[in-house]
Amino acid sequence: MFVSTRCLFKDFALTWLSGMNQDRPSPTKLFPKLTPELIKELGLEKGVPSTISAFLLEAQGKKALFDAGLNEKISTGIFDRLKELRISPDEIDYVFITHFHGDHIGGLLDANDNIAFKNAKIYVSKEEYDGWINKMPADKNGLQVKTVKILEKQLIQFDFNDELPLGVIPIQAFGHTPGHTIFRKDDLLIIGDLIHGQSIQFKYPEICATYDHDEEKSIDTRKKILKYAKDNKLMLAGMHLQPSTSSMYSEYYTN
Repeated sequence: MFVSTRCLFKDFALTWLSGMNQDRPSPTKLFPKLTPELIKELGLEKGVPSTISAFLLEAQGKKALFDAGLNEKISTGIFDRLKELRISPDEIDYVFITHFHGDHIGGLLDANDNIAFKNAKIYVSKEEYDGWINKMPADKNGLQVKTVKILEKQLIQFDFNDELPLGVIPIQAFGHTPGHTIFRKDDLLIIGDLIHGQSIQFKYPEICATYDHDEEKSIDTRKKILKYAKDNKLMLAGMHLQPSTSSMYSEYYTN
């Protein structure tokens, strides 16, 4: 099942933070292999249900975010959700980044390019950092280079054999981006952008969104991670999944 607004686990709590203040389905054209027949079969005539989200982990007296959502110039959603929870951005101890796309790192800076989470250590995989900062063409990585430069003293690059704070375990999920990372915490799996359209990709994991950098690798990763989650009976939380306690993923378990 998916994470609802707030889920309590044995030793921690996870809260879904909507990055948008209104629902906005994704257009079907973002999935080029989605035929008119599949659109009709899946009931997607009005678009693909989606979200832009982050997640708040509370454990061991600490607070951590998985991703930071959009910059507040585009949407104040993540910061509105934290305010509703009476949590100041200065209370965030860690931010675990799944990848460097703008709807995941935009919120690391405020509207004036000041650091949004002043007291947080920010973790990203070495592969993701290298892929964007050292290998990406200059016309495609302006946001990433600017953000990394401003956050230089807070940014920590990790290897995939590292155990991160609060017992968070990073897992390779390359394809969507060069170093796309998912994170496991006990029976929870934060899947980043493994799934962009839950109505489509649980049933048809071979269908990619245009955002996937390497389509072949993305498909292979999606299939492997979904099998891993199924075999280990893990709860999924994804940045573009809709929060629900009754979901297509529970159906996926039974297939």
